[in-house]
Amino acid sequence: MKIVKWIVTLVIIGALGYGWYWYRHRPQKPEMIFYRSQEVQKGSVTQEVTATGTIAPIKKVSVTTQVTGKIVSLAADYNSRITEGQVIATIDPETYESSLASAKAQLKNNEANLEKTLAQLKLSKKELERQKKLFERDMTTESELDSAQANYDQLLATQKSNEAAIEQSRASVKTAEKNLKDCTINSPVTGVVIDRAVEEGQTVVSSMNATGLFTVATELTRVKVEAAIPEADIGGVTVGQKVFFTVDAYKDHFKGVVTQIRLASTTTSNVVTYPVIIEAENPGEKLFPGMTANISIIIEEADDVVLVPNAATRFIPPFAVEEMANAGGRRPGMLPAPDRQAGGHGPAGENGAMPPPPPHSENTKTIWIADSLTEIHPVTVELGITDSVNTVVTAGGEELLGKKVVVGKMSAAMPSGPQTSNPFMPTPPGRNRRNGNNGGRPAGGPGPR
Repeated sequence: MKIVKWIVTLVIIGALGYGWYWYRHRPQKPEMIFYRSQEVQKGSVTQEVTATGTIAPIKKVSVTTQVTGKIVSLAADYNSRITEGQVIATIDPETYESSLASAKAQLKNNEANLEKTLAQLKLSKKELERQKKLFERDMTTESELDSAQANYDQLLATQKSNEAAIEQSRASVKTAEKNLKDCTINSPVTGVVIDRAVEEGQTVVSSMNATGLFTVATELTRVKVEAAIPEADIGGVTVGQKVFFTVDAYKDHFKGVVTQIRLASTTTSNVVTYPVIIEAENPGEKLFPGMTANISIIIEEADDVVLVPNAATRFIPPFAVEEMANAGGRRPGMLPAPDRQAGGHGPAGENGAMPPPPPHSENTKTIWIADSLTEIHPVTVELGITDSVNTVVTAGGEELLGKKVVVGKMSAAMPSGPQTSNPFMPTPPGRNRRNGNNGGRPAGGPGPR
């Protein structure tokens, strides 16, 4: 009896072990995958570069002083509109009036010295001629002739010295006149005062760098935007491209044009940027210097072209991921793939393999067309410009019109047979379609989604 019990126990244990082994290694039913899709249509797409910039005047002039002194009057203030030549400030001229008077007096003194020297020179010349005649008649000595000659030469040198002193005095007078004139500060341009750096009674000191008093924008009917474009985007920016921008102060959209791309780069946190200058109209002078502009530079536009969603160009079905791994990481469709029937695999080509695509290029992509909710097949197309939503199909697009491209998986499996409804679970596709929706997404007309 004990032997029988042991045999029965071993048979039960073996049966349980075989059952567990069979359960773990039983044939698995292929997983059914449902795909989301979107109909291919025509439309417009714009490729753009976005950045931020700062509003600035087209031309900005700093009005400075070249003399030192106390400001006795200011004739302009913030936002004042001034014209070229208008007096906008006055510096106390008393010191420079005294300097001018002193320079003029010195000039007159030097002129008098010259006249005195010329008179002496005239007399010395006569004396020299007389000594020469007397020397020819042996009526004077050679020493007296040499003395007369030396006196004449000395007076000639004094004349030149006096003439140089007069030139120097005239320059001093000219400098004093200019300093006195600089005490009255005139606007060099016609424009609007956007900054004032001084007050009445303040003393300004002129040094190697002229002291700034006012900053004047020559005009505000047109402004420029100084933007920093990253090096990754600068290659697509060219002079003449259209620009749209906004500022936080208004809801309006402003238009501009790229007028300059500067070569002086700036590196901030290892990011290299290049200055791009954009000129724009300023209707009503609403844009103020210093405002932050959110700009969009239009790189390229295309109208009435075939578009596919960007998600379709990135989508790779699960079975194609396996093929990529087996093919050394190449994208699906680059090598023939075995025919797969269930689980969302598309129709195969001859001999159970996918047809090879056209020659691969940089812009060649494989996208997947939905034949039904669970069946898809690859199509190779040439892609063009793109924005944040759609991409232009440049080759093979006409054949795609009206078809549905796969943009992602809808669910992992479709339940079959009667199931207990769970109100907290999402509704699978094909159930409870309301208002033309398929699983919570627009159906877009009959056909697979």
